[in-house]
Amino acid sequence: MLFEISQSAANFYKHEFMLGDHEAVRLFVRGAEGFFLGVEKEMLEEEAYIIEKDGIRFFITENDQWLFDGKKLDFDQLNETMVLS
Repeated sequence: MLFEISQSAANFYKHEFMLGDHEAVRLFVRGAEGFFLGVEKEMLEEEAYIIEKDGIRFFITENDQWLFDGKKLDFDQLNETMVLS
């Protein structure tokens, strides 16, 4: 799987969740009327795809990788929103 997290996105989550080095954040698919990005501070799952940025470990379980594969997560500072493209 190929997935990228921008420095601005990592900084946003580090600040919002008050994360310290080596803490983990799970990125996942939320479904309701479509699919949305879910984010939770959680214990790292070793079987997951892991990307470390700025000391934070972001991980995606196998069931959710289809949404993130080949994409980049970035924080749009002008609109104050996350963009998955």
